[in-house]
Amino acid sequence: MDKSSEPKRFALNMSAAQFVKFYILYLLTTRLTMYSEQFKKEFRTLGGQWCPAPSTLLNTLAQMTEDGLLTREVHIKGKRQRIYLYQLTNSGKEEFDVLKKKYYSIFEEQRKVLDKVMTQVYK
Repeated sequence: MDKSSEPKRFALNMSAAQFVKFYILYLLTTRLTMYSEQFKKEFRTLGGQWCPAPSTLLNTLAQMTEDGLLTREVHIKGKRQRIYLYQLTNSGKEEFDVLKKKYYSIFEEQRKVLDKVMTQVYK
């Protein structure tokens, strides 16, 4: 399917997985390491009702690790439960810088549209 036949996205003009990846990169620029459960908590603090599906979050973390953007360390909790500790790699830092610049105009455009809708519709 070429780009011209794809439906145009409205909300942020990106998929949930793209946003999850971007926000994970951001979070790891502000902390040295994070456990997967901590990411879930951070997404909940964004506000509103939206939170990525657990499969989206875990698949995104796995893909980012495979792509060399993150490192993952396995820890054992209790007798058998595995928990994963993630850290940003240099490639991940570079990717965040690229995405931060790329997504700025998208975020700004959508904020303007949503602000206008809120002031017009919800006077």
